[in-house]
Amino acid sequence: MAGGTTVTPVSPGLTFYGIVSNVISATQFTVPLLVGRGDTFFNNWMVYVLRKGTGTGAAPQGEQQIATAFVSNSGLVTCPAFTAVLAPGDEILMLHPDISTVLAAGIAAVLAAIGGVAAGVGLCYRGIVTGVPGAGQFTIATLAGQGGNSFIDLSGINPYYAFVKTIAAGTGAPPEGELQPITGYATLTGNFSAGAFTVPVGIGDEILIIHPMLARIFNMYGTPPATGSLVANWQAAEQTLVNIGAANTRNKVNTLMIDMNAIGGTLTIRMYHAIAGVQRQIYSQAFTVALDGPGRWTINGPVGIFDILRVTCQSNLVGDNGVAIAYSYMLEHM
Repeated sequence: MAGGTTVTPVSPGLTFYGIVSNVISATQFTVPLLVGRGDTFFNNWMVYVLRKGTGTGAAPQGEQQIATAFVSNSGLVTCPAFTAVLAPGDEILMLHPDISTVLAAGIAAVLAAIGGVAAGVGLCYRGIVTGVPGAGQFTIATLAGQGGNSFIDLSGINPYYAFVKTIAAGTGAPPEGELQPITGYATLTGNFSAGAFTVPVGIGDEILIIHPMLARIFNMYGTPPATGSLVANWQAAEQTLVNIGAANTRNKVNTLMIDMNAIGGTLTIRMYHAIAGVQRQIYSQAFTVALDGPGRWTINGPVGIFDILRVTCQSNLVGDNGVAIAYSYMLEHM
């Protein structure tokens, strides 16, 4: 591994990390780090291709098969063929068949990284932001050299995630505790592009780069509740109150609440989302404080989205121009 990362098994007994040294056929390969575990030890374990050794992200990266045989003295693993043949240098994980123990392994790996331990091989990387070259970007120099597509998913379905563990100021203010999918990585510089945090990351902030499999196991997709307020001319025209989610990213909106206490007229709340690539209005309803109360629980249960959900408001009263409308929502990454 580039960057001086020490290669060690992850949570021995539950999840083992290794690098393919030799490929015998489409169904057999050797992993020296697995030598000595005992014949048949890894039978029925899951073989997960963590990373292509070339860093291209090409198949079979992200694929999995069940091991059918294991030879201890050579580290020879047999499993059904992947969509593409493994190659020397490819990184794999051997996962225990009991999913509940894999869950424990995932939690242990993340907690170890959060506690300040060196980055877990392939699953969780830790680094300090050394530069902010542009909007939605940050540089972690110590994570340069991992391969061009190591931290991104070209399909946009299973990306790595950037988790802001602590901010440099030590105040706990945003974006500390926030999580966003990684959309780009430059191996030469260690520069990352990610979804928008509520506040941009800064130099000195501590970031965890989390593998999508581990993020799913640990269920770290929930971001802190988002709250905001907007002053606008609500009667003059329909105004965008908030955009929730990100383009081409799967999320669940668990709740959306809108504070209309300052509105004197009838407030129409609308929502827009992409349908077959075209933004369409999918919700519209009118409310008044007198009849419906000062707050609206506009979304009160999980709603799946895969693009930006735009929420707008419009009043029928001139006196509502220049007043503030507040909102709060909770988003869960899928």
